[in-house]
Amino acid sequence: MKFNADKFSYRLLSLMEEYNLTQKKLAEQVGTTNVTISRYINGDREPRLEIATRLANVFNVSIDYLLGNTENKEINLDNGNIYLDLANTLIKLYKLAPNEKLTHEQIESAKKLLLAGKDLIIPNKNKKKNA
Repeated sequence: MKFNADKFSYRLLSLMEEYNLTQKKLAEQVGTTNVTISRYINGDREPRLEIATRLANVFNVSIDYLLGNTENKEINLDNGNIYLDLANTLIKLYKLAPNEKLTHEQIESAKKLLLAGKDLIIPNKNKKKNA
């Protein structure tokens, strides 16, 4: 799918207004510069996947919505891929402390805990309930 700079910049600007975020504040939250945010808004630059993911996380919208591939803002957390589900769960956990950087060890520990209790966090639809 082709990147639609106009739709992306419009949605980014709209979300910034909705969340009352300046370019500078948004840049701080996603780990880039306000010049880069300005270039996204003006359609002069495409975001890397990592930055697009961070932007979507700040606004709690799906990357597909932010990039203009869907009209649905919702993040689909139940997609049948346990590793993607765990990644989405880690993203939600990261959002609890957005100014903190998780170390590789912390991510691996969280992954092990989530895998150990995955049925508690991400219910398995295929499991039959005891009657």
